[in-house]
Amino acid sequence: MNAVIDPQSAGNRSRPLAGFAILSLLAAISGAVTMASIGTPTIRWGPNLAAWGVGGLLALAIVRTRPQRGAWLIVAIGGAAAIAATLLGPDQLGVHRWLAIGPLSINAAGVVLPAVIVALARLGPGNRFAQAIAVMTAAIIALQPDASQAWGFVLACLAWLLPNRSPSVAAQALVLIGLAILATLSPDPLEPVAEVEQIISLALSVHPALAALAVTTLATLTIVFWTYGTNDRAARALALYCAVTFIAPVFGWFPVPLVGAGMSFPLGLWLGAALLATPYCAASTMLPLELPAR
Repeated sequence: MNAVIDPQSAGNRSRPLAGFAILSLLAAISGAVTMASIGTPTIRWGPNLAAWGVGGLLALAIVRTRPQRGAWLIVAIGGAAAIAATLLGPDQLGVHRWLAIGPLSINAAGVVLPAVIVALARLGPGNRFAQAIAVMTAAIIALQPDASQAWGFVLACLAWLLPNRSPSVAAQALVLIGLAILATLSPDPLEPVAEVEQIISLALSVHPALAALAVTTLATLTIVFWTYGTNDRAARALALYCAVTFIAPVFGWFPVPLVGAGMSFPLGLWLGAALLATPYCAASTMLPLELPAR
């Protein structure tokens, strides 16, 4: 059933986008200060802050453009295609996670998955295209392989799939979980990079307050997304993705989003946050606004 948003409700729910901006910037700053303090060259941590700024501008453009309902399928297909392109792009010791854009190497999943997750959740559990794209995307991530992104994406998909209790959806949920397990069991020969996977430990060695700031901001970001809208499956899905990818470095050598070196996650999370906020922000100037079925 479609929902009509009133201006006051929309205004209240668009505020967390400002909260995301502040918290994500603090997380990026904590990582940049850590890297600068241990003598890491500016070229390693400077792009994080630059990507945060570019992501903020793109988010502003997305909110002002007010994408309509048909845009969700385009976002989902485009994001899945970008991740699929990594299998044809450069690899590192047989691992395919990156797209080469000039001199830059971009983690495709880090950039597009937050947007894809929001788009799929907006399409809803009854949409056959959404179901197919979810399985295809999870399969590609398993082939890369990328365990943290696989689990983050799969659990996010379960957040919008499982309210539909049909046997076909239950079977799809099992397939998705199986693909995440496959990604976890696939060999990953890459050695950890301290500024990427071990940034929290480095922050702790510089000053406990830096590590505390990083951990607190990441945890709070998850809560911000989780509480974004009442019964908003897209918000729940994005929150679960964040929770998994933020916690994953505790269990293995996985990138720490926003804090660790890398442009992809600041940019990607901005895109996801903007798409999540778009229906609410649009309502204040464009009523009535109907949200996709939830």
